[in-house]
Amino acid sequence: MNFNHYFTNDEIAKTLKGWAKKYPHLVALTTIGESHEKRPIWLLTVTNQETGNDTDKPAVWVDANIHATELAGATAALHLAHTLLTGYAQDARITRLLDTSTFYIVPRVNPDGAEAAFSIPPRFVRSGVRPYPFAEKEDGLHEEDMDGDGRILQMRIPDPNGDWKISALDPRLMEKRAPDEFGGMYYRLLVEGRVEGFDGYTIRDARSLAGLDFNRNFPFEWRTEGEQSGAGPFPASEPETRALTEFVAGHYNLNAAITFHTFSRVILRPYSTKSDDDMETNDLWVYKKIGEIGTKLTGYRCVSTFHDFKYHPKEVTTGAFDDWMYDQFGVYTFTIELWDLPTEAGIKDRKFIDWWREHPHEEDLQILRWADENAAPGAYVNWYAFDHPQLGKIELGGWDRLYTWRNPPHAFAEKETARHTPFLLSLADMLPHLAIHKLEAAALGDGSYHLDLVVDNTGFFPTYTSLQGKKKKATRPVRVELELPEGAELVNGKRRVELGHLEGRAVDLSTAAYGASNPTDNRARAEWVIRAPAGATISVKVISERAGTLKKEVKLG
Repeated sequence: MNFNHYFTNDEIAKTLKGWAKKYPHLVALTTIGESHEKRPIWLLTVTNQETGNDTDKPAVWVDANIHATELAGATAALHLAHTLLTGYAQDARITRLLDTSTFYIVPRVNPDGAEAAFSIPPRFVRSGVRPYPFAEKEDGLHEEDMDGDGRILQMRIPDPNGDWKISALDPRLMEKRAPDEFGGMYYRLLVEGRVEGFDGYTIRDARSLAGLDFNRNFPFEWRTEGEQSGAGPFPASEPETRALTEFVAGHYNLNAAITFHTFSRVILRPYSTKSDDDMETNDLWVYKKIGEIGTKLTGYRCVSTFHDFKYHPKEVTTGAFDDWMYDQFGVYTFTIELWDLPTEAGIKDRKFIDWWREHPHEEDLQILRWADENAAPGAYVNWYAFDHPQLGKIELGGWDRLYTWRNPPHAFAEKETARHTPFLLSLADMLPHLAIHKLEAAALGDGSYHLDLVVDNTGFFPTYTSLQGKKKKATRPVRVELELPEGAELVNGKRRVELGHLEGRAVDLSTAAYGASNPTDNRARAEWVIRAPAGATISVKVISERAGTLKKEVKLG
């Protein structure tokens, strides 16, 4: 596998089908639905099928490329799958995880958008390609490869009222004009394209004909188009987001989830719409603890979307996948924004959103010099003259942004995506797991037996995953079912017994040993008296949607 590579839809399909053929005991390849243009949305279910069904084990969800041009996420998801499959029976940790847990991996949620991104020239749409909110283009500037060179660059137009000037640091760069600056040579900067309905004078940025944003279309605090751009006509209105919501809603074994995006080199956690003060306190502590592990393993900071990643300090985004997963189901979900060109160029601890509004111009030069030395030729295009059919004599140039800002240059793709596989393995190590601590049958005489069962949760997460999940009653408590052979009867107890939820180590994150107390709240016991012939076999089934299902038999006498 070459992970310094961005995978087309056909390459993903070929790779997944190859894995399903090579690892039939570890891989189930299915689809969760089709895109707007009827492309399959592939799902890779990875678990050792010989140790149980995928739904009988606790699970981690991984998806990527819900936004059209964020192609690096698919590479990250495929790297995880490749590591799991090639590591089974070779690596003790991976073997244990696949024997006891399930990974659901959707490498590309948005195949239509990716197809557009891979086209020549690339189409830069936010998510899906369906015209929205209107069927026709609105007046204004629309992206287009005007000179037919297979790229979408920028247009530089001389204008005494322009906001930009040629940089004194490097003539290839553009520098922002100061508020009190007059008398120089100034320019307007616009994306390369054509002005729909041009009157010869006025230019405004037009909304893309494909105006959907799938990560505003999930049911969490969904708002209409007038309140949240790109949200769609109703929650989960698009086939891609509906496929995800239906699958997640039907799989109660999910405990943790990662959704891969680009860019900023940050791990984001809920909420997008409210303060940490409004989150379940213990869940917040758990989120922060997991985030610390994520930072240690990936080098990415982990922050709250609300506190640290708002596009405007007084505005919030709604309808996001991570918020919906946590708020409705209590699943610990993170959005990982892969790659960051400024950070890679050596700019430390930049403020994720504020940097775009205000940063030293010297940092622009630092980024450009990094690209000169490390990116592919043509990453930054020197300005050249072009006779625009509407705007006249202008210049084209600037960043070829798809494999510089939006995604890592190809030579950096594996390094950037592979660092997240250890974090995903760590998340899987936190899953709740049922274990039978004791199952014994003792003879009482007169053909009666005392059956004693003790069950443990051996995982970090409790069997309800999070307090939010418990509050929403997103999963049922642990329960036991007995199957009695013919001729056996229950003298005391019930065939179906509810044990309640079992705590995990996440319930107490204190690191002070003094005064520490660890009660056995991860354990539950059930007892029965059964009258049956000696040698009869009793089947015991312990069920937890989040922590797995166990089946065991005990022979009497």
